[in-house]
Amino acid sequence: MATDSKMNNKDIKKFKEQLMRLREELLSLVQKTTENEKEYPSSEVGDTIDQAADSSARELLFELNDSEKQRLEDINTALQKIEKGTFGICEKCGGEITRKRLQAVPYARYCINCKARMEKPS
Repeated sequence: MATDSKMNNKDIKKFKEQLMRLREELLSLVQKTTENEKEYPSSEVGDTIDQAADSSARELLFELNDSEKQRLEDINTALQKIEKGTFGICEKCGGEITRKRLQAVPYARYCINCKARMEKPS
């Protein structure tokens, strides 16, 4: 079975472009989410069902916003790692994150083994 070879400058450049594209898409999505929040003002009038629907919609928008903020933070961290020359290094074990994993999640902070251990219930 072939293993991932070390990433070269061309690979790093591709990941950087992909991360920057993801960041732009995310910022655009967060902006749209913020605009949508304005469409769900607090219900002062209406029955309980209307108020519950408005509340649920606002909660979903806030949840998405928090999730997107976390992803944006991870993307920015990955871009900083590219600048420092530490991109593709697991933050937990210091090992290499496989190219395959980075292609799936270019802002991955952990190798697949460490991530699996972290998600395993105690």
